[in-house]
Amino acid sequence: MKSCIILCGGRSRRMGQDKGLMTLNKDPMIIQTIKIVERLVDEIILVLRDKKQLDSYQKYVEDFKIQNQKTDTNIILVTDVEKDQGPLLGLCTGLSHIKSEGALILPCDSPFISSYFVNKMFERVNEVEVQAMVPVWPDGLTEPLHAYYSKECIPQIKDRLKNGFRNVKSLLDKINVAYIEVGILDPDKKSFINLNRPEDVSQSREK
Repeated sequence: MKSCIILCGGRSRRMGQDKGLMTLNKDPMIIQTIKIVERLVDEIILVLRDKKQLDSYQKYVEDFKIQNQKTDTNIILVTDVEKDQGPLLGLCTGLSHIKSEGALILPCDSPFISSYFVNKMFERVNEVEVQAMVPVWPDGLTEPLHAYYSKECIPQIKDRLKNGFRNVKSLLDKINVAYIEVGILDPDKKSFINLNRPEDVSQSREK
């Protein structure tokens, strides 16, 4: 069974509005991501910061389900136990809800995720025994929000949260991680593009 967790609970301060619901090529960014992923996984968990945000996303997800009734992928919306505590808590929330042993983690603001990337991540994860698989750039920078994490990480995540950490990078030196070059996972590297500001979205619309 293959699971995917999409983190949607960020405040989107630089964007000025909810990034996942911003329209790009006729669809909200979250729906664009779901359209790619739902063909490749068995379940998708959307992690929202609170019920208000969940209700906003629910409408778009339900519309997607109506338009794609043949899909067998289970799409579940959940909220963090405490809002605005960062992506590390979102990761913990998502892992706590999946039915498989681990999940591909994605942000809601990367609408150019490729099928190749998703398939390659799951393929590589099956080749090694690790708690996480994280893409890495030639300069050593990592992509912890375009990565795979096992449910075995939950105790370490809770420990990091207890010690005041909120970002996922703080977890990496506490678990067994396999790092893999971004070019192997996505030769075009478009899967790693984040749209953080209004001008990023505008430029993407023009392409």
